[in-house]
Amino acid sequence: MKARGQHREGFSWGWARWYLGRVMQVTGLLITLVAATAFFGTPSTVAMLRMMLVGVLVFIPGWALARKDPRG
Repeated sequence: MKARGQHREGFSWGWARWYLGRVMQVTGLLITLVAATAFFGTPSTVAMLRMMLVGVLVFIPGWALARKDPRG
């Protein structure tokens, strides 16, 4: 048994899940930002909303993955 505060060296699924979640969050935010700026002032509101929806659909699973702190 490990004492409290000691961590195993090497690969950890908790950290991999956390990093994947953070990457998905940033990607979703960037997609939403690009949609907001690329379609700003154009009449194609539906295209902007669809692209923003894609950003949100990438962000939310990333948020769910990164919620749990991998440190314990």
